[in-house]
Amino acid sequence: MAGGLRSPGVSKAFVMRYAAHLGLRGPEQPLFRHSARSADPVDQIAFLAEQGFAGVQDNFLKLRPVAEQERIGVALARYGLQMGSFNNNPLAWNRPLWSLADPAAQAELARDLEDSIAAAARTGGRHLTCVTGTGPREGEPAPNAARQGAELRGMAENLRRLADRAAEGGCILCVEPVAAAWIPGLLVATLADALQVVRAVAHPAVKLLFDIAHVQTSEGDVLPRLRQCWSDVALLQAADTPGRRDLGSGELDWPAILRVVREQGYAGLIEIEHLPAADSAEAEHQLLRRLRAVDAAI
Repeated sequence: MAGGLRSPGVSKAFVMRYAAHLGLRGPEQPLFRHSARSADPVDQIAFLAEQGFAGVQDNFLKLRPVAEQERIGVALARYGLQMGSFNNNPLAWNRPLWSLADPAAQAELARDLEDSIAAAARTGGRHLTCVTGTGPREGEPAPNAARQGAELRGMAENLRRLADRAAEGGCILCVEPVAAAWIPGLLVATLADALQVVRAVAHPAVKLLFDIAHVQTSEGDVLPRLRQCWSDVALLQAADTPGRRDLGSGELDWPAILRVVREQGYAGLIEIEHLPAADSAEAEHQLLRRLRAVDAAI
């Protein structure tokens, strides 16, 4: 245990079903790398089960060897945890892949989906995060409103083309708006962008990944926006703002937000998608204390 700190110990289950990540910026830096026995995903899963978490998120699942994916699946089943979202295109998330109409791009998207379905089957997952970049592409001008609209329509068409196959594989393609303040230059940067795509596809296997911090950062008034698009939401991600920080350490009223989520009958995971305030066991323990305080106030 880093710094000689005591373990947080065994805790009862939370009111809500939270998931912690196995690596936000890379697979070597899971959320509780200091507090668990090691950064190994199986040790992380054991620690999360001990703390009362309901699942895990793993952006880099598809970059792990098949044998490691299988180990994760076995550990999740053993501890009764659920696999949350993972990145459908981990090596192409910032390329303008989804918005392209050429056969090579469409073939790559189809291969990515098949690989995602296989990874989901190994781990019990089903939520595939879909993010895309706009460029600028070599030799092209900077994006404008007309070009962005065309690219959003192109993304919707590519998602529509793959939606039936995703459904057959038991998966949901999740469109995530990512605030430009966090990652500049992505095509889907606002809730309106994401809803335009999801509603154009109009398929149960294409839904919205509602990241509370991204929406608050881009547009504010996150709670009424969540209510207005609830029927489009497949999965929730959470971080406090400004920045991306521990729940309960920023400006958002988390008990109010989570009460609304519970009132909607949401039974899915709430993925904690941020890093601790510092790279230490104490910061990880503080994150847990804050999360428990928020959860207890619902």
